[in-house]
Amino acid sequence: MKMKQDNDLSDEPIEIKNYRPLLVVIILLLLVIIWLLVKPPVPVLPKPPSHHHEPKTERATKQKVITGTVIRYKNNPHLDINALELKTEKAGLITIDFRPHTAARVIKIGTIGEEIEATYALNPSDEVVGYQLLAIRNNRTGISQVLDDLPPPPDVPNQQIEKFNLEKPAIITDQYGGIVALRKNNLLFHFKPGLVDDIAYLIKESNTFNLEAVRRQDDQGFININYDKVYIVLRITIDNKTFLVR
Repeated sequence: MKMKQDNDLSDEPIEIKNYRPLLVVIILLLLVIIWLLVKPPVPVLPKPPSHHHEPKTERATKQKVITGTVIRYKNNPHLDINALELKTEKAGLITIDFRPHTAARVIKIGTIGEEIEATYALNPSDEVVGYQLLAIRNNRTGISQVLDDLPPPPDVPNQQIEKFNLEKPAIITDQYGGIVALRKNNLLFHFKPGLVDDIAYLIKESNTFNLEAVRRQDDQGFININYDKVYIVLRITIDNKTFLVR
């Protein structure tokens, strides 16, 4: 019996010794897990800027210079002059648009028959791609103008409101059928594009209109192709219904 007890006592240390490496591994794994949980996050670097759209921007802002003779001027649906036709040696006849409020200055420098130097850029829009005039120079006089230097006009002129009663005026539309103005004799009543679309059917079906409008001054740079007196419409009354249109 004594020998058996001795053998039992000698076996216990052997079992503890076998479990010791496993305990060490478990402790190490716990330490690694704790370190992963508490370590500071690695910052995410921003993506490098994409150059995918650069060629498009370059094309849109690239300027060109061309010399030619002014043949004539063209107008937009509001009957305001907004483009010139240029006869060139290399490109033949080309049309270059400009903003209507710069017309007075453009025509003063580039009178019909004069040779000019035009700085322009490609001007793509949703419907059409054309040329946009950036600067103009008269080759004979040397007078030039950068069009961006001309200030834009106010949306509504600071003038006294006038009232008009119109009977059967001419209805002026754009190329899409939208109403842009009413015209009576040498008076043109200008609507901002899109503002009368909701009442277009009333305008087309009516003959009598009561308007409240302000005069657009000639010194703002616009030139009407017919030299009409242009008014900016603020309110229009049709069949005793008044609509604010500005």
